[in-house]
Amino acid sequence: MEKSVSNSQPHEKKPPVGSTSANGEKKPMEKDVNAPAFINQAAITWHQRRTEWIGDQSKKSQRVPKDPVISWSTTYDDLLSTNEPFPQPIPLPEMVDFLVDIWSEEGLYD
Repeated sequence: MEKSVSNSQPHEKKPPVGSTSANGEKKPMEKDVNAPAFINQAAITWHQRRTEWIGDQSKKSQRVPKDPVISWSTTYDDLLSTNEPFPQPIPLPEMVDFLVDIWSEEGLYD
């Protein structure tokens, strides 16, 4: 079997790029000036889609808090006792607060 001989000298010592030279100075890593900078197209697209979805927050007026749809005296049985739709939609945060309160009272939510 023959060993292939490469063109490089095995005893030739070249400091790696970005290493410390013999006099202790740190050499900066070489950059290819002609190489294009990385542009994260996925992040740009994500931010554009998010802005389309939530809208421009600076243009939205501050929402005035509404009176709750569910009365403070409403019970879980009151909500389940009828098949009638609610007179108006119940906002999700309000419904979550209501259910957490009910479940806490019944010991189901700790």
